[in-house]
Amino acid sequence: MDNLLAASGLPLYEASFTALDAYRGLRGAPIRFLVADCSLVDLARAFGDLRYPGLPYADAALEGEAEDEESGPRTTYLRCVDGPAAAEAAAFAPLDLLRDGKRDVFLDPKGVYPNLRETLATMRQAPPEDQLFQAAALLARQPYELPAGTLLPLPRNFPLAAQRDLLALILTGPKPAAAFDLLLRSGFVGEYWPELASLSGLGQSKDHHPEGDAWTHTMETFRYRKLPSLRLSLALLLHDTGKPAAASVEGRRFDRHAEIGRSVASRFLARLGFASSLVDDVSFLVRYHMMPAALPRLPLNRLEGVIDDPRFPLLLEVYKCDDLSTFRGPDGYYEACAAYRTWAKNSRNPYRRADGKKLARAWLEEAPRGARR
Repeated sequence: MDNLLAASGLPLYEASFTALDAYRGLRGAPIRFLVADCSLVDLARAFGDLRYPGLPYADAALEGEAEDEESGPRTTYLRCVDGPAAAEAAAFAPLDLLRDGKRDVFLDPKGVYPNLRETLATMRQAPPEDQLFQAAALLARQPYELPAGTLLPLPRNFPLAAQRDLLALILTGPKPAAAFDLLLRSGFVGEYWPELASLSGLGQSKDHHPEGDAWTHTMETFRYRKLPSLRLSLALLLHDTGKPAAASVEGRRFDRHAEIGRSVASRFLARLGFASSLVDDVSFLVRYHMMPAALPRLPLNRLEGVIDDPRFPLLLEVYKCDDLSTFRGPDGYYEACAAYRTWAKNSRNPYRRADGKKLARAWLEEAPRGARR
């Protein structure tokens, strides 16, 4: 994608969160924002596969290949302006920063450098759909806070594509909980993401979840990520969304909530337009997020199709974040990892079964008496 953009010869500048991320050294965003000092006609001539998303922050878009396995494909949004100094009218001053990627220099046409060193984000007038979107993404991705008492209006008819972009920006940032709490207080979560809103106030056993309700628990899981990958973060966000609809059965407060959560997660992600492969991966992680806890004690016939799935190592990461958020410590995670390493070692050994027994001995134990002679 970078080569394609450079070959176009058009004056393109990184803008908004892309420029800020570059300034802070933050990587991994699945979305990139550029401003183009040209017309939309010029863009259409330069890029044959240009699409027009109809979003308030983009005139056009290009789909690129995956940067890496974790970040996945990246969408490049372009906005046409009359010159680099006329970049998008950002609601928050830090988003006025630009970067010239060819020269690797930052541009400050609106004098926002002093704001970059502040902890409070300076806000300007902007449409409601811009304000909450930018505020939430800014809180998740950058070391800013909102001024005390800041009230942001709830946008109406917020496009599904914009919801998907906002969720991706939040989850691939280092501080997603701050953004989600803002969205919850503003009423956005209740209006647009009711699957998540139902976690707020959902009580849990203090013996197993001393950290608080299901929403607090979910927010706590993000603290234990090694990397803010989108797949892992979506799984953490959605792993307990089956609890509100789960019944209490024989002492189990949220019976079958993982199975229910798989359906909830699949519908939620599909509604927002995430790629089907990502939906499948996250649904798998939600469905089996409790299995690693029992891994050292489960028989092999209960593990087939799960432990040998290439996504199982990521499932262990989901379990780690889930378990550590309850303040239980890492012992359960270490035991699960040890059991998985043992299984992986035995499964690659042509002389042993996956449970570690030698094949000849296993045959003798299972063969009929007459076949042993």
